[in-house]
Amino acid sequence: MDELEFALENINGHAFEDFAMAFLRENGYDDVHESGGSGPDGGWDAQIELGGRTGIAHASVQKRWKRKLRSDAEKVADLEEGRGEDYDLLVFVTNQDVSGSQELDMEDEIRDEYGWALNIHHRKEILGEVRQNTRGLAEDFFDIDLQKDRDHVEEIEELLENQLDDIQARKGYAGDLVEGPAVVLHIIPNGVLSKSKASPGSIPEPSVLFEQLTVHGETKGKYTISYGRDGTADEPYSYAVLRNDGLYESASASAFVQRPEETWIQGYIQSSVGIGLDASVVLTARSVMEDLSETGFSGTAFAWLSFLDADGVQLNVPNSRQRAIGYTPATLETDRYTTEYATLQIGSEEVIADLEPILDEVWREFGEDGTPNIEDGEWALGTYSMNRETVLEEGDR
Repeated sequence: MDELEFALENINGHAFEDFAMAFLRENGYDDVHESGGSGPDGGWDAQIELGGRTGIAHASVQKRWKRKLRSDAEKVADLEEGRGEDYDLLVFVTNQDVSGSQELDMEDEIRDEYGWALNIHHRKEILGEVRQNTRGLAEDFFDIDLQKDRDHVEEIEELLENQLDDIQARKGYAGDLVEGPAVVLHIIPNGVLSKSKASPGSIPEPSVLFEQLTVHGETKGKYTISYGRDGTADEPYSYAVLRNDGLYESASASAFVQRPEETWIQGYIQSSVGIGLDASVVLTARSVMEDLSETGFSGTAFAWLSFLDADGVQLNVPNSRQRAIGYTPATLETDRYTTEYATLQIGSEEVIADLEPILDEVWREFGEDGTPNIEDGEWALGTYSMNRETVLEEGDR
């Protein structure tokens, strides 16, 4: 969770109403006329107009946002009747997460019940819009300079690209990695460019992506490196590095099943096949968050998932999706792909909601409609155990 996400999550109701009305103005709504004052608002936070349609806007920070939206809709209906007006549009602004299916369901419900179109502006949309197009709102309402933050992120992204170049060229930590496609997880603390470093002797053996247990690890000066069980000492199939500046990198070629005519990677937990991409990323990220905390790092870290030399690789998806009419194998059609970054909280094991956007992104890049493994920030498909202990189950966050 970065600074903007934290601020949006913890803003109070009245401050969020002020922010929401400014957000609507910046996003093309005309004549945003606020009700003013505090307390009971007579059924509206603002009267609005959009593209010739008139209506009412409400803003809320309540976690049970659907209940609040329904309550607000009832107030607007009373207002419409009391004033003898006809509204076309209900706008609801929330700092909560709203999934695509939830949004569509509520749009249908409001249209059927009241005859209005419904526009929901939710957490993910707000964050994206503010970061990309309305950065001034971040400074005006949260005292956050996003341009300065963007410059900092670009420096870290340049570091990431250099690491990926080395892996693809089999240089540096990846010098002995077996040739072929690789899936790579990078987790880099926000303060990686600072002078704060961990002492070499305190760096634990990092978890390796797609590996239950590491075969062996060793500390080499400013970093500790671990290797997976496949391959040989001279040609490992996977490794993970944790440096004294907090940078974590794990590359795995063992994640891929190679056959004469196809190469694929498991997408979900399946006892006869393995842990699957999403579960492996979640469990590895949890471990890294703990390692970074114990090593003395705090705050946030950025996470990226990359595929290298993976053009034509297929993603093995659940049978329910394979049975769909007209289904074609989920296939990656690029040689190198890196997701946008996710922001994780160092020391927290609740990484699933933060990782959901980049895992959705990966599944879409393979041609699927997002990941089936996570829904609304919770693990939704399958249970995974290690050493007879359940480490991932439905409902985990």
